[in-house]
Amino acid sequence: MTTLTRWLLGGWIALLAFSGAWADEAYPSKVVKILVGFPAGTSADILARIYANALSDKLGVQFLVEDKAGASSNLAADVVAKSEPDGYTLYLGTVANAIGESYFKKLPFNFAKDFKAIAPMGFATNIVVASPTLGLNGVQELIQYARSHPDGLFYGTAGPGTSPHMSGELFNLSASTRLTHIPYKGNNQGLIDLVEGRLSVIFAPAPTVSAFIKSGKVKPLAVTTLKRSSLFPDVPTLNESGLKGFDSSLWYGLFAPKGVPDKILALLAREVGAVSQLPPIKAQLATNGAEPMTMSLEAFAAFVQDDSAKWSRVMTDAKIERE
Repeated sequence: MTTLTRWLLGGWIALLAFSGAWADEAYPSKVVKILVGFPAGTSADILARIYANALSDKLGVQFLVEDKAGASSNLAADVVAKSEPDGYTLYLGTVANAIGESYFKKLPFNFAKDFKAIAPMGFATNIVVASPTLGLNGVQELIQYARSHPDGLFYGTAGPGTSPHMSGELFNLSASTRLTHIPYKGNNQGLIDLVEGRLSVIFAPAPTVSAFIKSGKVKPLAVTTLKRSSLFPDVPTLNESGLKGFDSSLWYGLFAPKGVPDKILALLAREVGAVSQLPPIKAQLATNGAEPMTMSLEAFAAFVQDDSAKWSRVMTDAKIERE
């Protein structure tokens, strides 16, 4: 090998190494989309926007939230699952996806295999809220009313297979009631129907329903977690209200389609974790009834897997029919 050849070869190797390093450092270099499977104003949308704004400021590129509601968030998930695995199309996943793995018989994707868990973004409780027109002041009054109207009490949720839906079915199982499920694409229309008296009860995430509670438009009866909500400390839990052991919570997290490079996943996990600890972010989450939830990339993946298994057992025990 001549000296010139060695020089040229060495130059090309150095250039390739530099290019590789530059490519790693370049992410993100353009708009990053975060798809949300629920409408604007819902809890998933709210949390996505809180984090998107913070990540935009921190990383110097726009993180853009795009709502694609429908099919209990599965429409948005399907788009992301089939997107280019370059880190520029991400998904705001929720407990609905963990439930959906078992609830839906046929999905165009496999959540466990087609997605990579990146980082949690927070958790919240569902709140059981009633129409003020019913005049109910507690869970036991709701149970008695439901038993006296076995075919005339309807509860709304953000769709079949979501955490609020499962909370409602567990309520029926625990309280021996027969509330009829009315699914919506998101909670907003259901809340309007509740306020106007066309719907009796809604099981909804705290971030979604908090403004309606604070304005007095709906009556909060209980939260679905074992621990009271820091946003509404005076609202009892279902466990305190006579339904012993009742526990149903929500979580939110960032996911990518499989195939996204590990370095990008690690970068996003690190930045989301850092953002979640910022006092302004904690304050925004608290204002919307949510709390930060931090885990390593590996721990979050294991958490999602365990939660999917839990909800599969719940559906079997409650004899909930799959769709």
